[in-house]
Amino acid sequence: MPIKLRLSLIIVSLILLLVVIVILKKDRIPIKYALVWVFASLIIMLVGIIPGIFEWVSSLIGFMTISNMITGIFLFILLLICISLTIMISSQKNKITLLIQEISILKEKVNMDKKNG
Repeated sequence: MPIKLRLSLIIVSLILLLVVIVILKKDRIPIKYALVWVFASLIIMLVGIIPGIFEWVSSLIGFMTISNMITGIFLFILLLICISLTIMISSQKNKITLLIQEISILKEKVNMDKKNG
């Protein structure tokens, strides 16, 4: 793997890790959601630091070049992130629905108390 590609991967992973840490410090994302991004950053860093393992794996799997495997790894990471975001959105949707139902029940109870009181 060319040294420029290795350095680029390491720099990108460090920038990603730094951005995630800054966002965590500002309390804009919970730790459990940041773990996906930290995991992605570590995979990118491993590819840049230890390319020999990935070259062996890429030839074992059947990739023609290591850059094709890196593209595949990036796509895989993006799919994992999309899946995790979908799970988070679904969970939030369920919580919002429950909250709306609880508020409606409370509103009805308040209206009934006003009529009776």
